[in-house]
Amino acid sequence: MKTFWRFQIVLIALTAFAASGAMAQAQNSPTTTSMPAGTVQPSVKLLANASNSYALYLPSHYSPQKRWPLLLAFDPGGVGIEPVKLFQPAAEKYGFILVGSNNSRNFVDPSATIRLLWQDIKSRYAIDPRRIYLTGFSGGSRVAAAVAISCKNCIAGVISCGAGLPTGANLPPAETTDWFLTAGTLDFNYAEIIRLADALDANHAATHLVFFDGPHHWMPPAVAEEALAWMQLRAMIKGIAPMDKNFVESEFNQRVAIATALQKSGNVLAAFRDYRQIIHDFAALRDIKGIQAEQAQLAESSELKRARKNEQAALDLQDKTSSSIVTLTNAIINKEKAPGILYQELEALMIQIQHDRETEQESARRDALTRGIAGAFAYARESGSEDLLKKDDSQARDLFKAAAIIRPDAPWPHYLVALAAARMGEIKQVLEELGKSADHGLNNPELLQDHDFDKLRENGTFKEITARVAKNAAAQHEN
Repeated sequence: MKTFWRFQIVLIALTAFAASGAMAQAQNSPTTTSMPAGTVQPSVKLLANASNSYALYLPSHYSPQKRWPLLLAFDPGGVGIEPVKLFQPAAEKYGFILVGSNNSRNFVDPSATIRLLWQDIKSRYAIDPRRIYLTGFSGGSRVAAAVAISCKNCIAGVISCGAGLPTGANLPPAETTDWFLTAGTLDFNYAEIIRLADALDANHAATHLVFFDGPHHWMPPAVAEEALAWMQLRAMIKGIAPMDKNFVESEFNQRVAIATALQKSGNVLAAFRDYRQIIHDFAALRDIKGIQAEQAQLAESSELKRARKNEQAALDLQDKTSSSIVTLTNAIINKEKAPGILYQELEALMIQIQHDRETEQESARRDALTRGIAGAFAYARESGSEDLLKKDDSQARDLFKAAAIIRPDAPWPHYLVALAAARMGEIKQVLEELGKSADHGLNNPELLQDHDFDKLRENGTFKEITARVAKNAAAQHEN
């Protein structure tokens, strides 16, 4: 099965950071920066290369006279302001500098971008070299993890959202970094995050696992707050931030309350994992005998064994669902039959899977089916995107068609079919697919400004579709 984000990240990260040595080495004194504190800056140009930029947030009380923790963020689309805005309230609360790359993105080698970005940051801002943190979503999360692994103990913590380690990477040693792992309950990488958390914990790595309701996207603000609070706690444990006993006690009480509530609600597996993490975090800070006893009792319970079995069954169902769809997608890639026949087989399979999801009584199995569909959809869409970059427009079009069958309600795959068809000069198909995309809610008029559509500017149908997309955008803005 192809990876969703196809580049050799470990090598890239090594290339980016090995040249200048470990990030945690002593820095030169930063230059005086004119960037205003307490305000999100969407685009700060690099001094050495003005074609590169990053979003920035300096805490309102920022001063170059002291060193500050840094959170460096990688968005898969290169939209650095998204994670910077997401983490800004927590960064203000805990005193973090935020930087979000506007150039590192999926399908593009980020090594030069990361190297230039780091040189700019360390020369302009007063960063504590012991407290450098990374975060990312999806492919950006794999970039963050790769940098931490290759940097060898110079990253204090990684906040991974919607994806884990780089493809093919071995489980890193426990001392590599601290891992905050999160994903949506309907994220197609949900199973990956669970397995990674359990593996890291079994390896005695500092690990914190949180799930939020929803599909594959950046975490909500409450989880971002929890992530930086945990990194602050871990810094106190490691002696690289001043100990705040009131903060420690507050964090302990909050987390015990959450774990206890999970246990009382019947979610014993989540409670067990929470107790396990509480023990790891607070063993050196306070008395935890009660929590240890609670976890030990839960570990031997029939409820936990049953919960593990049920979780594994749901994860297996997700894998089976995704694999069955991907098998047909690969048949399209490999041209094992005429495309029309394969599309019919894929449509029949999706009808059956959708029926199974709609009639399933257990929510955990419904979610597993949803994640399986989402994973197969991402595979077709991202495989097609890779082919589009390679200018294999015919293959890209076929894969986007498959994505549209897997998720017939989504506007994006129809738009991408139209884009590939436009490059091939298939005007009729372009207009048909753009019309479907508008029908399903395409609401970004800028997408229709792509140069591949230039020959259609005076086409009446294209103008009508453009108006509908603008109307969709206006309706979304009103809501």
